[in-house]
Amino acid sequence: MASDSAPHFLTLPPEIREQVYHLLLNPDASRLSHPDEYTDYNYRNALVLFRLNRQIYYEARKVFRDLNIFVRIQTPFPNAQDYVAFEGHVPILMKGQPAARFQGQSLNVVIGAPDTPIQEAEPNYIVILLDDLEKFAKIWLYSDLTNPGLNRFLSLELDMRDPYTPDWEEKRMPKWVQRQLLMPFGDVKNLKSLTIKGDPKPLASIETELRAQQQIPYPTAEQCLSECARLKTEGNKELTAGNYHTALRLYAQAWEAMFIIVKGRQRHVHAEAYFSRELHDEPYKGRHGQAERLQLRVQLVANTCLAYLKLEDWEELIFWGMRTIGMMQQATGANEHDISPEDEAMLGFPAAVQLGKIYYRTAMGYKALGVKDQAKKLLRVAKVYLPRDENVSRELAEFTLKLG
Repeated sequence: MASDSAPHFLTLPPEIREQVYHLLLNPDASRLSHPDEYTDYNYRNALVLFRLNRQIYYEARKVFRDLNIFVRIQTPFPNAQDYVAFEGHVPILMKGQPAARFQGQSLNVVIGAPDTPIQEAEPNYIVILLDDLEKFAKIWLYSDLTNPGLNRFLSLELDMRDPYTPDWEEKRMPKWVQRQLLMPFGDVKNLKSLTIKGDPKPLASIETELRAQQQIPYPTAEQCLSECARLKTEGNKELTAGNYHTALRLYAQAWEAMFIIVKGRQRHVHAEAYFSRELHDEPYKGRHGQAERLQLRVQLVANTCLAYLKLEDWEELIFWGMRTIGMMQQATGANEHDISPEDEAMLGFPAAVQLGKIYYRTAMGYKALGVKDQAKKLLRVAKVYLPRDENVSRELAEFTLKLG
């Protein structure tokens, strides 16, 4: 039998115990990762600490409260929780009535639609972690770009609170916490109204900074396209140097520069309406924003396929290649009918050469996996796009000799 004086957890120095609590109770320790960069949380194992004994409960509770800061969001839009979870990859801790009753939040976010019929709708509640608030604000930004003028009908109230200090004591909140709670909303622009309040009262310097950030306009479509092109060029340099993973990261940043977010195999396309206009600034003057954006998209897919080809990651190569090819086939009817390569190829498409490269590189993925019929079919279309490409001609000739 162990002696009562034998070392145990509570005999450790307080600073060591606190380190253990930090390891077990920080949000990342309870974060679950899913495909396509979706996440959620399961605190079940971490919160076992609260049931061990009274001393550990009080020590662990303080650390938990310091590390896990909650935000409750009220919105009149019934589909908001699905939108932010799927499009924004924002993990939702609570929703519905549990979220409505929750009182552990350090910030209440109230989104209203004054002077519109939706304002009369039943409010919808979600609770998220402060760690994920930037994602929430970012998906709101994308929503406004996708639906231009949306924010002009919306009000935002930010109500800070100290949920744990008793009412008879002075409420406190460190400056760094206030900044993290409020500044993500700098991405939310052109609102009908913004109210900032709370107990403790938000610092005037942070409120001023937030309002100034909201006044900075969105980048223009021309600026977005130029930044995308710059990042694509940087990615191409890394690709040429053999740094394929670095190239893929730069391509992901290039997508994001024009508000297309790549998460695993999910690609979320935002701000279609934002680019639907004639461009006025060089080097795009006189061109249409959507057409320029579409060309960049096809170029990025072609380069992404080349990176996966070099990495010999055949599954990713085929997935991203066929994603674009499938859309082209749907446009020509090739997905439903057996048509000739000449009819499937869209030679009038502004990025036709890049489309040909996508067909060719995807065919090489199928060839590597032994799916010869599909490889040959794609090569025949690639040949129409790239009639003088020696690699395409050689590969197609090899298949013709073997398969007839």
